[in-house]
Amino acid sequence: MRVSDAVVQSWARSVRYGLSPTKVVPSTDHSCEMDARLISVAAGVLNSRLQNLHSGQACLFLTNGAGVILHQWSGDSSLMAQLAKLDVEPGFLVSETTLGTTSGSTLITRTPTFVRGPEHFGDQFSRFTSAGAVITHPVLRKVVGSVNLICRFRDTSPMALSWVCEIVSEIERELLEAATKSEQLLMQGFILENRDSRHPVVAVSEQTVVTNAAAARMLGSVDQLLLWEFASKIVTDPKAASAPLVLGDGITVDVRCRSIMNEKSIAGVVMNLKRVSATSRPQRSAPTIPGLVGTGQRWTTMCERIDRATKSSLLLIGDAGVGKTAVVCAIAGPGPVIVDALDAQQASDWLDELDSNMSAGDRTIVIKHIDRLPSPLIAPVAVLLTRHQNTARVMATSTVWPHDGHQSDDVLARFVSPVHVPPLSERIEDLPALVNHFTELYRRTDRPVRWMSDALQALSRIEWPENVAGLERIVTRMVSNTEFEYIGARDLPAQLAAQTSRRRLRGLERAEVTAIIDALHDAGGNKHKAAEFLGIARSTLYRKMRTLGIDLEESTF
Repeated sequence: MRVSDAVVQSWARSVRYGLSPTKVVPSTDHSCEMDARLISVAAGVLNSRLQNLHSGQACLFLTNGAGVILHQWSGDSSLMAQLAKLDVEPGFLVSETTLGTTSGSTLITRTPTFVRGPEHFGDQFSRFTSAGAVITHPVLRKVVGSVNLICRFRDTSPMALSWVCEIVSEIERELLEAATKSEQLLMQGFILENRDSRHPVVAVSEQTVVTNAAAARMLGSVDQLLLWEFASKIVTDPKAASAPLVLGDGITVDVRCRSIMNEKSIAGVVMNLKRVSATSRPQRSAPTIPGLVGTGQRWTTMCERIDRATKSSLLLIGDAGVGKTAVVCAIAGPGPVIVDALDAQQASDWLDELDSNMSAGDRTIVIKHIDRLPSPLIAPVAVLLTRHQNTARVMATSTVWPHDGHQSDDVLARFVSPVHVPPLSERIEDLPALVNHFTELYRRTDRPVRWMSDALQALSRIEWPENVAGLERIVTRMVSNTEFEYIGARDLPAQLAAQTSRRRLRGLERAEVTAIIDALHDAGGNKHKAAEFLGIARSTLYRKMRTLGIDLEESTF
């Protein structure tokens, strides 16, 4: 049995994900979007074909765009029972990044996929044959799901894939007829504004982002998130449209917006972007914190609040790893006295030393983890804060807010200026600058180390539960171990690469994919021309597609 190039390439990707043929299992996804309209349309198409399913002794599965099974149709109850034991059933993720090579690889390649018996990456699927094809929304021009047929290997039919493709074509026709008026109006508005493709145009709705090639050259994935927030403000406050928008790299753009109306409701917003020259608009310098990195909106807001606090006592609140201690030490002035409430349980003289340092009044006092004070010390520390409020400047860090019902409320309430330190997920536009900052801190040689855009894109798609501290550890590890001047997505640890691949892209994050696909379509599949349209090198185009989970060599346009 000759193995196709597509299967070999899928095997290679599966290995890069860090998967093992003996250990792949579907994973549950409780957050998956149950696309009721897609399920309804697919059911209408499949109900007339159930007889063919029974005669072929096969089962059909409908997935969403991430690879989560939404619905199943059984033509063989015993086969369905076997698949259920393998967790191939609704609610489970069966994408290539989870199971390796299966018909689910179609969501990566965007091409019809046929995998026979031992061609499957996972050993437990070698007894089956699977065929799959993606469902592309005819109005939104994005992949919304896939149809997959599974039968026993001995029942393999060469007609299976063509039958699946026929079903997909019928579903897409039905989706076109069922497309909402709002979606059609948004696309019409985008096409109308995009008559001159040299100017950046973006169309945004609650579920959709469409960009032309000029906008794609200007915007990164982080900027698209900023645009979505900007559009959301415009929908609720049309006056906000007159304000300029600062992108993640510091570039300021004027945004001209036109709301797309569907009768009395807003279907979406079409935005024309224009770069503002450095001399055309005076720039107000935002406050910064010496030695720390950040220019995003959430970080800047935090800096402004700290700046307004002047000499008052300050409470920094945020999740673990966001950088509260780094911030407080950077603004505390020379030689602050740093104490940790976690040490108060063991140190009998902890309270006396705190009182003595406060009485001296010559240096800023920093109390870390003040919300973790032992219960017996809460009242005494609260008394000290009140007694010395005019003689000592005290700063503290906490993971909980005052008046939140926490046992340390009596202490937390003594701080008149609580300030929130945002998590990394809320300041993802600062990630490239943070990566470069940590790289400079921890590189071993004088030779500069640069991060490729595909690696930064991959890092931006991780949830980062440990926030900036987790990012710092990853960068330190990568920079300390590399012998090269460049770090790309392929250089990321296998476990980390798997996390970036498995994260389900949300609608706005798919905008970059849409722009690249549009450019390739306009270029007739010519990679050189598409890269020129996007203003990037062809090698960068390949890296971006690989990072976003699409194999360019297996895609057709």
